[in-house]
Amino acid sequence: MGVLKFKHIFFRSFVGSSGASQVVFAFLLIPCCLTKDFRAPPFIPDIPFLWAWNAPTEPCSKRFNVSIDLSLFSLIGNPQKDAIGQPVTLFYFDRLGLYPHIDKNGRNQHGGIPQLGSLQAHLAKVQTDIDHYMPKDDKGLAIIDWEEWRPVWARNWKPKDIYRNRSVELVQRQNPQLSLANATNLAKQQYETAGRKYMQKTLELVKSLRPKHLWGYYLFPDCYNHHYTKPQYNGSCFELEKRRNDELNWLWNESTALFPSIYLNTFLKSNPRAPLFVRNRVQEAIRVSKVPNVRSPLPIFIYTRPVFTDVSSQYLAQEDLVSTLGETISLGASGVIMWGSFNLSQSVDTCVKLHNYLATTLNPYLINITLASKICSQVFCQDKGICTRKIWDSNNYLHLNPLNFAIETSADGTFKIKGEPSNEDLKNFAEHFHCSCYANDDCQKEVVITDTHTINVCAAAGVCLNTVLNEKEDPLYSNLVLFISFLIILLIIIIIIAVFFVQTNSMA
Repeated sequence: MGVLKFKHIFFRSFVGSSGASQVVFAFLLIPCCLTKDFRAPPFIPDIPFLWAWNAPTEPCSKRFNVSIDLSLFSLIGNPQKDAIGQPVTLFYFDRLGLYPHIDKNGRNQHGGIPQLGSLQAHLAKVQTDIDHYMPKDDKGLAIIDWEEWRPVWARNWKPKDIYRNRSVELVQRQNPQLSLANATNLAKQQYETAGRKYMQKTLELVKSLRPKHLWGYYLFPDCYNHHYTKPQYNGSCFELEKRRNDELNWLWNESTALFPSIYLNTFLKSNPRAPLFVRNRVQEAIRVSKVPNVRSPLPIFIYTRPVFTDVSSQYLAQEDLVSTLGETISLGASGVIMWGSFNLSQSVDTCVKLHNYLATTLNPYLINITLASKICSQVFCQDKGICTRKIWDSNNYLHLNPLNFAIETSADGTFKIKGEPSNEDLKNFAEHFHCSCYANDDCQKEVVITDTHTINVCAAAGVCLNTVLNEKEDPLYSNLVLFISFLIILLIIIIIIAVFFVQTNSMA
């Protein structure tokens, strides 16, 4: 049996306290949800943070006889184009409808620019594709991946500026008398109107066809904070890009979920800029999620990868997982979608590497942050909300204290949790996190930490923490014990006296 422990650096929020502060802490009341911040309720009941797997790993077990433990993932889907009936369905541009775009050779497909596409024909094909790829309306996530052009005109920079250029050319052909400036303004208006119709009408249709699914577009919203190689990088989104996201309020109002991305490349490997990059992207998604309704925000599912984008054979180390998954859960997203390509399962070697990565690195960390977040939410939010950072731009994480916990793995690959949280651990959560209540719910309550007696949380079936804290002796039980003890002593005295009298009488 092996014991998996994490480096102390991953538990920055656990700091020592003086004896004086501990004395005060025993009487501390923790106000949980006075901020009135809200998050979307769990998509699947009792799973406040959803782990979804969206990579083609079936070949590992079917072709190479290598098991892949995905038991911590509530939804498992195959992103390949021929996959049907998946809990996580990813629609590439050539898989849903007649998406107008310009191919790599510069040829127009389905009109090329959205102004020249047939929206009616597109929607008819969308219905056919939905019937084929999603034969049943089971609960799941559905993501449309349209990346060829962007609905905001200004964001079509190179090489996507071909959509702006051809839009201007179209206006000039139709209105040769217009100046270039006027033609450009008209082209922008026509392009954004047509692009909006394609995206908005597509969402309207698919939601009506498969209402049990959560629908949205991949990479929306985006923060465009990729300038991490520049000096003084702090990860923040440009105000200009936030305003451009505000121009897409029609899209946020039509979506039922958001699907931004936090992929890392090797420049950000073990780099202190990585959490800044991720943190600001997630925070922008949280801001956008409140556009439809501040008290009932959209759920946010963050796309990430177990490997680096520029070196697909190199897996994220534990520190990189903290920068991605740790940031995501501490900020209060609804879940993570772990995407991967066939590179993960193309041979015995790659499958073995994936198996080992899950067993030794990824799954233990998922267990760690899942249990930590559930402990915090159960104690301070009464499971009516989730713990999120009080200061979003901080380095505080929802982690188990490595001094009090160990994640053990047995020979058969199963995990067991050893340890329990201390009052000091709960105090650290309370100092750095507060409750974001579920939509339209009220989780306000003052919690006396020393009155917390039971914690029952699970990361997956059989991977649970069930513990009793701050046990107090029942006064009724104590009085009963004293009374019984008194009776026993009295009985012994009576017996001794009786024996004495019997012996005295016999001697007489």
